[in-house]
Amino acid sequence: MGFSEAQIRSITQISPDCTQYVLRLDSETFDGQAGQHTALRTPAGVKPYSTLVVDGDRIVLMIRAYGTDGVADYMADQAVGDRVQVKTDLTGNLTLQGTVRPAVFVGTGTGITPLLGLLHAYVTGGGRKAVFMFGEKTQDQLLYKAMLEQYELVHPVDLRLSLSREDWHGHTGYVQEQLPAVVSDIGLNADYYLCGVPAAVVAGKNELDRLGVSSDDVHTEGWEDARVAV
Repeated sequence: MGFSEAQIRSITQISPDCTQYVLRLDSETFDGQAGQHTALRTPAGVKPYSTLVVDGDRIVLMIRAYGTDGVADYMADQAVGDRVQVKTDLTGNLTLQGTVRPAVFVGTGTGITPLLGLLHAYVTGGGRKAVFMFGEKTQDQLLYKAMLEQYELVHPVDLRLSLSREDWHGHTGYVQEQLPAVVSDIGLNADYYLCGVPAAVVAGKNELDRLGVSSDDVHTEGWEDARVAV
């Protein structure tokens, strides 16, 4: 696993416990695409992170601080201009399958990170019908809500948000509970991308299977089933 030095170009607080970092390589470019992940190497250890944006020598990450994560805690202590070690060769199974068919993106928690990259690639690549579903516990954890609402205004994106632990004006409950209505609207001839809390991803896959969506049209990172089975 090869690492290269990158400079932190900006730091933005996205929610009380999530921070966005823009990293720029000194003289190389990243090799990969939206939806895949890199890794950070720090004195506190090495950890993979999904990419929000991949653009030549620039990459955007969103990191949630759990209080028990040494790499996230290390990054929280960094400032603009500091340097970090980042893997330039991106890997992972969650990549955009194309823009001809409708696309449904289903995310929970920090799983929104690669899905936002896929959504951007889809709409800028000519995709004409997307549904973006995102579930969280409370409103202050709805990451990138303003940006998603802007996407809905200017692109063919139907935004569906869900909260599982707070009553509000939108859907209350788990995000996968909205899948029957979405599949009824979008149909079976579509690509479905799922990422986030393993239990939510597996529940979403099971629901799509029940609704008749082919497993070939359901795209995940691929490790969630093993995590839930443990």
